[in-house]
Amino acid sequence: MKLKTLFTIAFCFAAITAFAQKTAPIPFRFATRAEAQMLITDIDEYTSGWNQFDINVRLNTDQGRKSKLLAFAMNQTLNWSDKDKERISKSIKTLDAEIKKQKIVLDFPKELVFIKTTMKEEGNASAYTRNNWIAIGEKPLNELDDANLTYLIAHEIFHILTRNSLDFKKAAYETIGFSVMNREILFPTDIIEKRISNPDVNRYDSYIKLTVNGIQQNCTMMLYANSPYQANAGKTLSDYMEVGLIPLNERFTPIQQDGKTVVYSIGQASDFYDQVGKNTNYILNPEEILAEHFAYILTERKDIPSPEVVGKLKEVLQKSYKK
Repeated sequence: MKLKTLFTIAFCFAAITAFAQKTAPIPFRFATRAEAQMLITDIDEYTSGWNQFDINVRLNTDQGRKSKLLAFAMNQTLNWSDKDKERISKSIKTLDAEIKKQKIVLDFPKELVFIKTTMKEEGNASAYTRNNWIAIGEKPLNELDDANLTYLIAHEIFHILTRNSLDFKKAAYETIGFSVMNREILFPTDIIEKRISNPDVNRYDSYIKLTVNGIQQNCTMMLYANSPYQANAGKTLSDYMEVGLIPLNERFTPIQQDGKTVVYSIGQASDFYDQVGKNTNYILNPEEILAEHFAYILTERKDIPSPEVVGKLKEVLQKSYKK
């Protein structure tokens, strides 16, 4: 009887704990400008991976230096207004309600930190993430309505989640046909020099089996520059962006021909959209595709052409994963 009682108590406690985990609010706070300056100048996986193109395009110069870009980024940080905080807090409250309503289980880091910047350090993007923090630009805070601001924040939160749990990342990526390895793919120098770094992507570790020119091949996605950077040419970062598929050999090493890394276009893969769906044009990499799907789920968007792909991700979100 005593053992049975103890078992019942333990079971009830576990159930309560699980329920509490499912409904725990998103743990967020706002960084001061001084803290934001420290975070944005941190030498992490993202800043360590910058190539010369990354530095030049962000500084609009042909002779950029990492130290100059870090100083430039530090100067783009801004103070929060009370209105900013109210708007973001309202969006988080909306997302908390959706998470509870849809019985979604999310594994957040200890805290999620928001910083505010001009976004000039990232080509005037609306928002981006690094580590456990989200940077949001002044423009979206001033111009987006509540629904679109909530959507933007949901998109960025997905990047925090995949960074926080490799098991969750693997399960999420599988919903669009990608496999995630326990190690990063080692790229040859020629493509590393062209790669456009994305702060939302801290690991290049995924691949997808595609039919390219009638042959099935494992390929990894990469965002790269279609030409060297030219200062004062009137081009923005987006003008240089090209999305490529790099075929991998049996050791998951990029294939080269005549000393150059082979890169296919998305159009050369006949079954790409069969796997990732046609819900978004934001197909820079699987991370961004899935962040869009995640935002669709948390904002209950229904007008999408491939709802079955989003449905797969929702099933993943209703399970718990290890870090």
